[in-house]
Amino acid sequence: MFWPATIAILGGALFLGAAGIFLLAVQYRRHGRLSWRRTITTSMAAVYGFGLFSYTMLPLPETRDAYCRPGVAIPQLVPGRFLDDFKATIVERGLTGFATSFTLWQVLFNIILFMPLGILAVRWLRSNIFTGLILGFAASLAIELTQYTGIWGLYTCAYRVADVDDLIVNTTGALMGAIIAYLPIFKFLSGPVEADAATAPARAVTRSRRILANIFDAAITTGVLFGVTGAVELLERLGGPVLDAQWKNFWIPLIVVAFTFWLPSLAPGRASLGQRCAWLMLTDGQGNPASAGRALLRSLLGFGGINFLFHISTNLGEITAYPLLNMLLVIYIALSAFYFIFEANHRGLAGKISSTGFIDRRAL
Repeated sequence: MFWPATIAILGGALFLGAAGIFLLAVQYRRHGRLSWRRTITTSMAAVYGFGLFSYTMLPLPETRDAYCRPGVAIPQLVPGRFLDDFKATIVERGLTGFATSFTLWQVLFNIILFMPLGILAVRWLRSNIFTGLILGFAASLAIELTQYTGIWGLYTCAYRVADVDDLIVNTTGALMGAIIAYLPIFKFLSGPVEADAATAPARAVTRSRRILANIFDAAITTGVLFGVTGAVELLERLGGPVLDAQWKNFWIPLIVVAFTFWLPSLAPGRASLGQRCAWLMLTDGQGNPASAGRALLRSLLGFGGINFLFHISTNLGEITAYPLLNMLLVIYIALSAFYFIFEANHRGLAGKISSTGFIDRRAL
């Protein structure tokens, strides 16, 4: 009973370690600053999401056909069957036995499991009871359909029982959570009320803000790269095409960095995804939006290029015949970091070469 909770905590911790900075980037983009209350609630929501998954989907079968035999995981499609089970248990064991029976506590546990969803709908999403009800129904329906289809065909047969009563009970739990969410004890889950960052006045571009944008970029790139490579490995295990080492170690990082840094830098706004989250925009020496050529050069020589080189540096021995290239890349990264920290206008080495700088994009 308690091992799914362990999976939830570990999974939530790993998720926050990998995607936590990405979530902070979204928060900064939306609100223009970071809030510890909003951050804590987001962390709690992530752990809860993994808990919901682990309690409803795990353990997974070892093979695709492990549960393909008669009498296994037959769906229960009769609403209210759990009430008949209650009556039968009371007749057999009495009220005292019923109060401690698995029949009762299985239903109560499902209600308790979905109550946080209703609470988060009201407090974290700043919505209402009706939204909590709909969100609970949608989440429960998605879970039951996923169980019924064997994770949408990932497994040949269903390995857990899809139960219409679970849909009813889970939705009830979310509704109860949405109702009690209005109690003052849950007020801390709501972040501070703030205006949209897009309407806030422009602020000075400091070195710390630039570093924050770089952290956002690194997190977004790492997260997307992790997701893509994980999907590729899953497809390979399921019998899909197998990519060679050059694709995994060079071309996939190149494509991910291109969509994270280089293409956004060429688009109107002249900034990478992380820079856009921090409300930064690349300019020329006169404070005007930088040209596409300068923006691309800045991204190639700056953190975009460094990020790409970082992701392939551990695999250079597999894709290149030049043994000194890895060392030269490390030296360039160290030199760029040094120049960024100590250069008077904190433009960095790439900014110096491309004659570009940054302003708050709301200043235009």
